[in-house]
Amino acid sequence: MSHKPLWPLLVAAVLCSILPAGSQTPLPEGNGKQTVETFCVQCHDLSRVTRAGYNEQGWRNNLQMMLNVGAALPTEQIDVVTRYLAQHFPEKPKPDAVVMPGSVTVSIQEWEVPTPGSRPHDPLAAPDGSLWYTGQFANVLGRLDPRTGTIKEYRLKTPNSGPHGLAADKDGNIWYTGNFKAHIGKLNPHTGEVTEYPMPDPAARDPHTLCWPVAG
Repeated sequence: MSHKPLWPLLVAAVLCSILPAGSQTPLPEGNGKQTVETFCVQCHDLSRVTRAGYNEQGWRNNLQMMLNVGAALPTEQIDVVTRYLAQHFPEKPKPDAVVMPGSVTVSIQEWEVPTPGSRPHDPLAAPDGSLWYTGQFANVLGRLDPRTGTIKEYRLKTPNSGPHGLAADKDGNIWYTGNFKAHIGKLNPHTGEVTEYPMPDPAARDPHTLCWPVAG
């Protein structure tokens, strides 16, 4: 029995969750229509576009995610398609915020990651105070220093490995699961070296969440 790579199906499933399903709907006329009809139906039908709604930044991020996993959209068409989608499928109205009386104060701080459309995932607070994340669609692990706002990304060895689930060991190595390529990986942040450990069962697919024992 042959086993085909599972990661394209996983990517398609994720994109389908971003853009909800529905019946086929004709696209409105405009500059960019033909490009959307040509390149935005490789993993899903057009209804997943027509029922979505984002501002320009949101559409650009979605397009970048598609490019990161191999979509053939020409880079010179990104701006054209972004403007077309934002004009005809804008962000949908959201319920008004409700201010609740009370003395609770919440502070939220955000940092923009270096690689657009990387789908930052699985944050990990390391013992040294840094924050790590997986750039699942860009095949990177990222380290954020919250004190300075500095972010460094580490590219992984196997293309499109779909990094997921992080854990730090006592030596400062960062471990992850290669969702799309059936392995567990280890990054040495000091050297940038990546070591991969294939799943022992050749039929194994989608290694997911790491659990680090207390004993290490």
